[in-house]
Amino acid sequence: MGPEAKLEDLVDQLSSSPVAFGTDNPVNPELGAALTSALEGADTADIDPVGVVVLEQTPPVIADLRDLAQDVADGADLDTVLVRTPNVAVGVSDSLTRAQVERGERAMAAEPDYPAGVQAFVDAAASVSIPWGLIVAVVVAVLAAVAVAAARAGRR
Repeated sequence: MGPEAKLEDLVDQLSSSPVAFGTDNPVNPELGAALTSALEGADTADIDPVGVVVLEQTPPVIADLRDLAQDVADGADLDTVLVRTPNVAVGVSDSLTRAQVERGERAMAAEPDYPAGVQAFVDAAASVSIPWGLIVAVVVAVLAAVAVAAARAGRR
């Protein structure tokens, strides 16, 4: 089966289920149900619709997984796609920042149990926050310093 057929097969699987498998395996039905349950139990409201692709082997070039995830997301019209292999977890998302995705990938890859890894991805990606309060405080302090300097310069 060529790469196009594989991509098409994954997209077809994701049209009827949130989980797709790269190969037929006797554990797929049980694993698929567990992954679906993990997705249903996770707070994925901000990244829905989500799809998970499970592959039995990690390709030699890890970047190929990111490309596959993006192609699957585009083909299946999904916001977020997670690709899991025995050694690697890769994600792409229209809603998450790159930092959130990478944090989620690390958490997912560290979890050998695939359903728990999905939950770990969602939890880790959601926990990334931008310290807006600190950023605003620094900007205000800089503007105040500029205003004071301008007032002093105006008095001279």
